[in-house]
Amino acid sequence: MNEELVNKELKILQERRSIRRFTEEKVPRSLLLNIIKYACLAPSACNEQAWRFIIVTESLLKQKIVDAGGSILIAKAPCGILITYDNRTRNIQYRDDIQTVGACIQNLLLAAHAHGLGACWICTLPAKSFLRKIFKIPSHYSPLAYIILGYPCSKSVADMPRKHPVEKIVSDNCFPLQEAGVKKSLIKTFFGRLLVGIYRRIPISLKKKYINKIVDKKFTKKFEN
Repeated sequence: MNEELVNKELKILQERRSIRRFTEEKVPRSLLLNIIKYACLAPSACNEQAWRFIIVTESLLKQKIVDAGGSILIAKAPCGILITYDNRTRNIQYRDDIQTVGACIQNLLLAAHAHGLGACWICTLPAKSFLRKIFKIPSHYSPLAYIILGYPCSKSVADMPRKHPVEKIVSDNCFPLQEAGVKKSLIKTFFGRLLVGIYRRIPISLKKKYINKIVDKKFTKKFEN
């Protein structure tokens, strides 16, 4: 195999970063369709290829998602892609539908980066029932993730080092880690899920008027990119 080509492809993997700050320049629909084409080259469970994509450019729709509990980043990005997948899988144990969408999204993110776009994978979203209603998504399709896209404000992005050396997270024939503080982490996870569940049940009018600004200020992670 051509070593120069391999290095170029690996460079795309190394340089891709989540981008959350964009210029106001619109992304051509033809470019979005081309990126989605590459997303569809991902492997899918039983080769079903049952993904469906909704390009979101209307400001009103983006704001509706945010008001209902979606990330504030959705309203700030020039466009987004809501990715849905047929949920009628027989493999409930391993949710091959969700695994499939993960592979699809990775392709989409890499294709966006290769075309000079910034993108970020967003799962801070309103209840699926809400998204089904505003986008007219049938019940046998599940909205699974939203990708914000646009032209990055800066060509230089902050590096995001990996948290663990490969040697620390890989082992042969058994689980690689003996993790400390697992009990504390499980308790934190439980209460985190409880708070998210309560938040989802708060009426949108109250979220919009009183709560979302506090949530964004206190709980939304701040990143350089």
